[in-house]
Amino acid sequence: MLSISSRALGSPKSLNIVNDVISWGPTPEESWVLGDPRSPRSVEALMETAGRPAPCPIPDEYLASMEGIARGQIPWPLIIPSGIIGEHIRMISMQVDDAIDKLGNYAEVLTKGRRILCKLQQSKIDISALRSCQEASTIGSIDSFEPGSNLTCDPPIYSHATATGRLIVKEGPKILTIQKEHRRVLSSRFPGGKMMQIDFVSLEPRVLRLLRAGDAPVDLYTDILSRVGGDVSRRQVKVAVLRSLYGSSKAGIREEVGAIGPKLIREVEDYFGLKALQEKLHQQLRTKGHIKSHWGRPLREATDDHLLVSHFTQSTAVDVSLLGFGQLTDRIIAEDLDVIPCFVLHDALLLDTAPQHMERLGQIAAAGIDIDGLGHFEVSFTPAYLEPEES
Repeated sequence: MLSISSRALGSPKSLNIVNDVISWGPTPEESWVLGDPRSPRSVEALMETAGRPAPCPIPDEYLASMEGIARGQIPWPLIIPSGIIGEHIRMISMQVDDAIDKLGNYAEVLTKGRRILCKLQQSKIDISALRSCQEASTIGSIDSFEPGSNLTCDPPIYSHATATGRLIVKEGPKILTIQKEHRRVLSSRFPGGKMMQIDFVSLEPRVLRLLRAGDAPVDLYTDILSRVGGDVSRRQVKVAVLRSLYGSSKAGIREEVGAIGPKLIREVEDYFGLKALQEKLHQQLRTKGHIKSHWGRPLREATDDHLLVSHFTQSTAVDVSLLGFGQLTDRIIAEDLDVIPCFVLHDALLLDTAPQHMERLGQIAAAGIDIDGLGHFEVSFTPAYLEPEES
């Protein structure tokens, strides 16, 4: 089931193909949609994930013929003969079906995760704070928050076109690359409101611990420390864990962490099941030519030993955060809270929050997030930025 978006066609209706029957009308809810990158079932996102170029909604020859002639939105259904545009959508439908076949069940995981991206709404911009940040910053990312006449900016259009599916901003405010202190340009639409942040706690290590043991303590690093003992600090444990997850050698870990004994490294490997996971991924690489994340996203760039565990972990964590934030916003909507999700920052979600619902949002965050097939994840609840006097 495929639709070419009415927006892309310059038409009041979308062009749909269902069971090889072509029709004009509203976009069916279960349809994959080309030309609307904000749709949960975006064809562009599907193709990015499958590692393929997204098809153009308009046949190339007609697109080329209008270049330099038309301005604004072009009413393509009046220009392209119905037989040609029908053949075009059939060809695209075959490409989409092939991509879905290659991704298998992961295509639906992608759709579920993208629900949160489609719930993001405009954010209000503090224009005086923006001008101050622009004067002080040499990084152009802050200019992407320039608001419209209503002093708001649209949410970003995110892309999944990275090795692990980790999000990047394709269009719109570059929230992922501005300095944290520049988030003060984000103002609340609610009198007395505040931009708040819900953030997964130790997301990637927690993913591996849950896969290894089925549950995970609130503080993973202190739990490992209690098992090791000796003169090792929590900071050393944390560095050893993160370096192990990201492919550092034992010699490299010792060089960065300091004089730690082999017991800590062995404990980290056992705690997260790293040796068994590495062998499993090696087997996938040998038999299929690439590895997959926990939910089946193909990770074709992870061909070196030091990338196997790190790409698997990061990609699985991407879907945990998106699925989890989707659940969270479902609860916010169900309780009719004045809380507006505005930005996703990898494992964090920024929400414009009215003062009367601040406490309730904190309670929802304190309950954590449960992900089917993995387990319970802790999240933190803090202001998205601190004012200078609070720093």
